[in-house]
Amino acid sequence: MAWLQQCRIANIVVQVGSDSAACQQDMGKFLCLYEVVSGEIPQLKFEVLLSDDVYRFVAVDADGEQELLWQSDDEREISAALEIHFYRKTIEYLDKDMASIHAALLHVNGKACMFAGVSGAGKSSICTAGLLAGADYFSDEFALLAKDGWVYPFPRPMQWEFTEHPAFERQTIIDSGLISADYFDFPDAQGVETRCHLWHPKNIQRKPLPLTHVVLHQYRADLTAPELLEIPRHEALMALPEHLHIQRGMALDLPMLNKRLNKDCKFYRLTFPNVIAAWELIEAEIRSR
Repeated sequence: MAWLQQCRIANIVVQVGSDSAACQQDMGKFLCLYEVVSGEIPQLKFEVLLSDDVYRFVAVDADGEQELLWQSDDEREISAALEIHFYRKTIEYLDKDMASIHAALLHVNGKACMFAGVSGAGKSSICTAGLLAGADYFSDEFALLAKDGWVYPFPRPMQWEFTEHPAFERQTIIDSGLISADYFDFPDAQGVETRCHLWHPKNIQRKPLPLTHVVLHQYRADLTAPELLEIPRHEALMALPEHLHIQRGMALDLPMLNKRLNKDCKFYRLTFPNVIAAWELIEAEIRSR
């Protein structure tokens, strides 16, 4: 293997290796935010293997079981497959200990705050607003909730569909010095050259924290000002199961979440037309509680 890197994700060590120089470069962009370790026994391995001019992307678990995730004669396709399957397989492996919630997770004033919303609800915008205001980054996609109610970092690079951010000017983000920009190119299913934009927060939260605040949010262009309401625990619990990456049905997911969420966790519903004003409202609430 020409290149190897070990990193820690939650309570496991993941090792990524590649025989491809191009894949190595792209993998470095995907992995640069994770805590780097060395000399440890990995629980999960991802490898790009070159044989007979074909690149094979495989996952290998702790028992040595190998799964073919993707293969192609174009190494750039492997980079795109990594973006999908690296997260999927890692979440599957962590599932016995960690519930993965489709949510952003930030460290604010010593507290862990989770933002859960459906696609288009403004999760990336809230996460970016928090980072630009000095919050530390856990994840913008995978909130890992352990059995004891603590949340763990899964700091994948932030991504949104277009070159420009939906709420902030690109140059404003770069000039902040708090988030840097990168990208990789790959052919899509029709062979059209496509660019995936990656954004790397500077301030990464490395240690787990107890989850103290959960915000269910929704962007609303028809409002004139953000509204933040504290809601009962049961209302939040009814909404959260739909945001789990691995779902087993309400009968199992709801009691599981109820058991894991701390008794003193606070729950809110946020609607907002302007993400900067919304973040100021959220931050003031977090600092006061």
